[in-house]
Amino acid sequence: MKTLLLAAAVVAALLVPTAATAVVPPKNCGTITVSGKRFQVKVDQISCASGKRYAKRYISRHRKPSGYKCQEPSKAKGRVNFYCNNGRKIFFGIRR
Repeated sequence: MKTLLLAAAVVAALLVPTAATAVVPPKNCGTITVSGKRFQVKVDQISCASGKRYAKRYISRHRKPSGYKCQEPSKAKGRVNFYCNNGRKIFFGIRR
């Protein structure tokens, strides 16, 4: 009886799905030019049209969309010029 219960427990443990999620890289939306400077815009969980519009507004006027938090990492850390997120929704720009 113990062997049967042990076997059933092992089978049940193997059938429980694990919570493994795949990491998806951000979508490349192309480049925009603002005041003669080129930026490559990337987005995650929003459309490219919205991401480009938000990025252009943020670069030109320093106005972030409602609900977003934006930061400008130091130049020494990498090529990302600005990074804005709203929980899961993200857009950022890389200076080209």
